Amino acid sequence: MAINFPNSPTTGETFQQADRAWQWDGEKWKSTGTTSSSTVGATVVFEGATDDAFETTLTATDPTADRTITLPNASGTVAMTSGLAAYLPLAGGAVTGAITTNSTFDGVDIATRDAVLTSTTTTANAALPKAGGTLTGAITTNSTFDGVDIATRDAVLTATTTTANAALPKAGGTMTGTLVGLVAPLTINAQTGTTYTFVLADAGKMVTSSNGSAQTFTVPPNSSVAFDIGTQIIVQAIGSANCTLAQGSGVTINSKDSNKEIDGQYAAATLIKTATDAWSLIGALA
Repeated sequence: MAINFPNSPTTGETFQQADRAWQWDGEKWKSTGTTSSSTVGATVVFEGATDDAFETTLTATDPTADRTITLPNASGTVAMTSGLAAYLPLAGGAVTGAITTNSTFDGVDIATRDAVLTSTTTTANAALPKAGGTLTGAITTNSTFDGVDIATRDAVLTATTTTANAALPKAGGTMTGTLVGLVAPLTINAQTGTTYTFVLADAGKMVTSSNGSAQTFTVPPNSSVAFDIGTQIIVQAIGSANCTLAQGSGVTINSKDSNKEIDGQYAAATLIKTATDAWSLIGALA
């Protein structure tokens, strides 16, 4: 039903259409009810698209102050309070009904999350709870920590015997058992000829001289035998004749008073390489 209000009404002017009545209060038209009702401004009745017995009535509760209801500047449907059950409440409200098992929260399936958090057994590849959550169940023996199998780590840390190739504990840990073979026995190279030139395999060894005639042991140049700087060779005379250390081509042997002969039977001296072709000779020399 269209309502055709008069143009330029005067204050107090009334308007009636069918059984509806309004009055102009100087600013707006106010409903004064129906001609058959004594209620003033309480309702507005709308006839539907079909002229029948069914109508829509808007009822205004008697206000205790000026009230304003603003309709948005958009097309749409006004939802009634009795029809909002399908919408989630605002923050702080309560959600009723069940969250389905295929729902997700923060990217994780809720049913799976619940099963993991409440499980009392370890499930392979199950997601760990978020920070602050509690992990239930046992860590299995094939689990690893910092890349090391936990069972193996425990066995190594608690072992009281030395196992070949067993992993050493991390820094700050305690290793039990006995370390063996860290100091190798001194190897002896026994020479009985009258002359001998040191070879690379003599590094760290003791070379003995034993002959009834004089013996000469020669230190070769770095160009022919490249000993590492710091190499040590012990020389001991165990024969009745003397033994003298000789300098190979380009080699310098530095010793007290330039002595290079071992001072008698069972006397010994040590050669130490100090530079490319320089050696020190220290010990019992004559």
